[in-house]
Amino acid sequence: MTMLDDRARLAVDAIERSVADHTAGAGVVGAAGFAAVKRRHAMWAGAGWAFAGSAAAAAVVVAAMFTPAQETDVATTIPEPTVVTTEAPVTETTEVPVEEPIETPVPVAELPTTTQAPSTTEGPTTTLDTIAPELAITSPSPEQHFEENVVTFSGTTEPGATVVAGGKFDASVDGEGRWSIQLVLSPGANGASFAATDAAGNQSTARITVHYVPPAPPTTTEPPGEGVEFTAFNTYGSCEENPPYDIYYGTADPETKVTITSEFGSATVYANGEGDWSKQVFFPEAPYGETFLVTVKDHTGAKKYFEFVSWAGA
Repeated sequence: MTMLDDRARLAVDAIERSVADHTAGAGVVGAAGFAAVKRRHAMWAGAGWAFAGSAAAAAVVVAAMFTPAQETDVATTIPEPTVVTTEAPVTETTEVPVEEPIETPVPVAELPTTTQAPSTTEGPTTTLDTIAPELAITSPSPEQHFEENVVTFSGTTEPGATVVAGGKFDASVDGEGRWSIQLVLSPGANGASFAATDAAGNQSTARITVHYVPPAPPTTTEPPGEGVEFTAFNTYGSCEENPPYDIYYGTADPETKVTITSEFGSATVYANGEGDWSKQVFFPEAPYGETFLVTVKDHTGAKKYFEFVSWAGA
């Protein structure tokens, strides 16, 4: 008999003793009391059997709990590690051909512009000469009058520059810039122009007007007659007025015609009874600054020549 059976048995005995005690007390009470005791006995009997069954069941559980298990070698109880191998799904790969990158040329206009930093190294600088040389006329004085027709003009300019008179006559220039030139004047006002040019081609100009007054012809006390010598003179030789003109005068046989001709103007005049003549001649078509020839002729064909230049309209 197991321990559980012993305990069940003890429980049944206890129930029976309890029922016996209650039966002994039934002789004292009446019939009603006996009936009540009988009912209680039935209840206790049922409870006892139930308790016995429960105790038996508990004994079985306790027996199961306290039943010693078979000893097992510890070394064999530790399960060897189970290696779970999960095979990765095989994925078929399709080899994609690698194409070489295509270089797309970038238009020149889209290329980023770079700003070159200014050089910090200063190179040699070249100064461009744009300044015209100074030009001064120191002799003669403006509006000066001369009785001789050859006059020396002089002045100063930038050293190394050249000086030209009238656009065609070169003046001499020394190392210090002093220049000079001789010009032949015509009777009357003479305009002389000069231009100085330096090595860079810069140019400056200057102009002056002087007068040539030839000596007056000798006078005679005898009245002119046949065979009066033909003479002719001009007053200015150049003019700044517009239109330009000159005055010609002289002697010729009395009452004879004197003709004055040129490419740009002509006129005629008659000598008076004393053989004197004078005539103002205009040259409206004369070109500026160009010298031309004027011819004066008497009735016999004798001729005198004069130069004239127009400075009108400058």
